[in-house]
Amino acid sequence: MPNLKLTLEYDGTEFHGFQRQPARGGLRTVQGELERCFSRLLRETIKVIGAGRTDAGVHATGQVVSFRTSRPIPAARLPKVLNGALPADVQVQNCEEVEDGFHARRDARSRTYRYTVIERERPSPLLGRYALIVPGRLDAAEMGRAARPLAGRHDFRAFQGGGSETKSTERRLMRLDCARKGRTVTITAEADSFLYQMVRIMVGALLAVARGELGQEDLLAALADGDRRRLPGPAPACGLCLVQVSY
Repeated sequence: MPNLKLTLEYDGTEFHGFQRQPARGGLRTVQGELERCFSRLLRETIKVIGAGRTDAGVHATGQVVSFRTSRPIPAARLPKVLNGALPADVQVQNCEEVEDGFHARRDARSRTYRYTVIERERPSPLLGRYALIVPGRLDAAEMGRAARPLAGRHDFRAFQGGGSETKSTERRLMRLDCARKGRTVTITAEADSFLYQMVRIMVGALLAVARGELGQEDLLAALADGDRRRLPGPAPACGLCLVQVSY
């Protein structure tokens, strides 16, 4: 039975996250949409494994999923076939057959997310769907200085959203940097894996640094003692995008 690896792009605005919800919940998810469409098209029950469980409203240009099918469809043809059955806000960008033991989540070495902030005095119905719109000018250089010490292997429990369950809150953050291009500021984070809302909480903290509400010492104190109360709430989901999964 072929094991297939797909790279997906989706607009997360109308999805309640990636992960499948209980059938009685009636909430639309990326995983649920994929499994429903693939099962109907391939005429067998399809279970999809995702590399990253993006939250409600979070987008992706490089999400990776894997699944098995007994149908002898060449991998090169699958994107066109599958995209014909999928809604416009989630589409397959690439498909390849992989070794039998490949697992989209367990085999991933890192995930990279990018958060986009646009400096603009007035709201934007179009840009605001995929970025956080803020008035005034952010101190991106200060954000970058505050971000650098967070890189490395740490206990990130202060950067975890409430209501999640995990055996360990220790993660290896390989990269957290800020860059400016014109009036757009991007925060890029790469880690072996992320806690629930971890990237958005880091972004919320860095935005507070840019506004002068927090300093680098406040972020380091939260990292040291794990006190979630030291940090602001997560930044809105609209600005976050899963851009790459590395294997």
